[in-house]
Amino acid sequence: MTETAKLEIRNLRKAFAALVATNDVNLTVRPGELHALIGPNGAGKTTLISQISGELIPDSGQILLDGKDITRVPAHRRASVGLARSFQISQLYNEFTAEDNVAMAVQAQSDRRFNLWRNARKDASLREPARAALERVGLADRADQRVSDLAHGEKRQLELAIALSLNASVLLLDEPMAGLGAEESRRMKDLLLDLKGQYAILLVEHDMDIVFALADRVTVLVYGKPIFTGTPDEVRQNSVVRDAYLGREE
Repeated sequence: MTETAKLEIRNLRKAFAALVATNDVNLTVRPGELHALIGPNGAGKTTLISQISGELIPDSGQILLDGKDITRVPAHRRASVGLARSFQISQLYNEFTAEDNVAMAVQAQSDRRFNLWRNARKDASLREPARAALERVGLADRADQRVSDLAHGEKRQLELAIALSLNASVLLLDEPMAGLGAEESRRMKDLLLDLKGQYAILLVEHDMDIVFALADRVTVLVYGKPIFTGTPDEVRQNSVVRDAYLGREE
């Protein structure tokens, strides 16, 4: 592992029959860096994130976190080693409150189980970090609202609160701007700017204005393989990237 890498991906490969979704991907995310992953639909971005989070097991290659190989660590254990993911499509419990959702995530990544003989809603070890995470993302006043009553943008904020509640040092954010309106996107952008530098963040995002405003470095993935990594300015100016992706986006 390179000295400055918080997360390192080495020669990661995943195929589904004849379709190679990730093709010997190499990528690093440095401490405090916001590293964006961009590319056309079908480029393999979500498949790569799913392998890093443990939802998919790669065919070959390695995933290292702080120099430790976590390639075979089960998905439900990755939060405990410092890795948290928010999903492209929200995966929340609509019948529970916002605070309940975060508290359940806190409990799920702990080593203990719910005690059926006591009221989990009064368990301070679950509730306090849940409230702190909701405060962090600007949802403190929505803590007691059912998720089904939250606006779409608030659900994305809640999803980020869940990731933050896990005390991870690396955040995997899969299209946090998806489906957001202009005002919701502005709030999410401000929130990510606030988090930048405090976490190592790997961000998958289609909104190029957001990517270029937030990212320290950008990796461009096409047909499952990185074709370029550089600063936003370097990505903008690279003719191969423009031909493969940015040209069609613009």
